[in-house]
Amino acid sequence: MSVPLRKVGKDGTLYQRRPEIEAQLDALATLLRSDLAERCQIGDPAHKDYIPSECLLHLVRGCRSDNSDRHFEVLFRTLRQRVIGRLPAPEIGYGADGGIMFSHRNTSINEAVMDRFQELLVSDRSGYDARLDYFEVNFDAAVAALRQDGRRKALKEEKRSEPISSDDEASELNAEIEKAAAAQNPISDSKFDDPAYRSRIYAAIDSLPEDQRRVLELLRLGIPIDSKEPDVQTIVQILGCVEKTVRNRRDRAFAAIRKALEEDES
Repeated sequence: MSVPLRKVGKDGTLYQRRPEIEAQLDALATLLRSDLAERCQIGDPAHKDYIPSECLLHLVRGCRSDNSDRHFEVLFRTLRQRVIGRLPAPEIGYGADGGIMFSHRNTSINEAVMDRFQELLVSDRSGYDARLDYFEVNFDAAVAALRQDGRRKALKEEKRSEPISSDDEASELNAEIEKAAAAQNPISDSKFDDPAYRSRIYAAIDSLPEDQRRVLELLRLGIPIDSKEPDVQTIVQILGCVEKTVRNRRDRAFAAIRKALEEDES
């Protein structure tokens, strides 16, 4: 029987692992370290010998009274990958130049989560830290809570670092203006199938300022400007600026392209 958890819930009762986790821990306690290390390599949750993350964390925590750093490293390496696998990917696609694009927000979230998780593990190794007990009860929910904390921290940092500007780049766009702007997208024009028209569009895009051109490149990749879904990659995240700024850059780009097209036709 595994050692009971110590954290007390709001109702005054001790946290308890799920029965299936307790059963798994009893079975794992009979294995040699070499067998545990081998089973750590199994990444498919449907495999009969897969070690649930709740159990894996329990084994890692058990190493605090063990002098084998090697055994700890084997278990911790797998546990760390489990956490990373539950976080948003920093890489979000490829730019026009073929280079990998990264989300500053996702990178910040990942760093915050891993820093916090490793901080809890270090604290637990020096003395029992009951804050990790929830991870043995529901690992996915516990990591999701860390992810939400990391997201709030990233958003707060973005807001703090947003430059104060005296121009109208961050001015408010009302719904009617936004709708009209989207309707004036020259890239979605039905004439875009015409090679000559398309060539003029590309030439106009190339002449845009870098910040406007980058927004259009991301839009053409199908990346939304913003989203209420936390795991959806957005242009706001990639560029690290507020939504109004992105939309203003887009609208200025559209206006510049339309003007260039009109000048070509005159």
